[in-house]
Amino acid sequence: MKLLRCLFALALVGALTGMAKADPIDFHMVVVDPPAPPPGSFSTTPITSLATPTVVKFTACVAGQIPNVVDPYEGCDSFENSTSSAITSLLLEFPDTSALHGQSSSCALDPGLGGAVNFFQSWSCTLVGGNYILDFTDGSIPVGDLFTIAEDGVAPGRFPDGTLTGTEAPEPSSIWLLSTGALMLGAFFYSKRKGLNSMGL
Repeated sequence: MKLLRCLFALALVGALTGMAKADPIDFHMVVVDPPAPPPGSFSTTPITSLATPTVVKFTACVAGQIPNVVDPYEGCDSFENSTSSAITSLLLEFPDTSALHGQSSSCALDPGLGGAVNFFQSWSCTLVGGNYILDFTDGSIPVGDLFTIAEDGVAPGRFPDGTLTGTEAPEPSSIWLLSTGALMLGAFFYSKRKGLNSMGL
């Protein structure tokens, strides 16, 4: 009987030691172009402005939400670019909760998806002051296009809700207006200077 108790105690200590040494699974996140989904196969959130943060809430990925991959992602949330111009960067922010517990994050391109379906070619994923800041740049999501934010490494029900902001490409009309204003201002100062020169000042 004593021998059984000793064996049980040793097994318990071994199990607890193994749990203490176990590293948390790092999470990986990507922003991808879903294949043409069947109508109504999954819901999307329209984004009309990137100035106001949009909530990112992961649920289990469904067929058509991400491209077919060998190792499918666990959590997905899909959106539509309903702004008036292309989205040129996305900034995601998630709190470091007990589900993430300070683990390292990765935003690297998934080679299994292929370069064509990764919307952004540059990224930065850091843990700053209790928040994960995931910055995706060097890309473009056209107006009207769907995009899916997918994560792997944490069960979607445990992944904390986050926010999405970003930048849009400047509208052509804004660029034209700015250029015209700069030209008119330059012409004004040029004519004023020319007038002063003619007066010998």
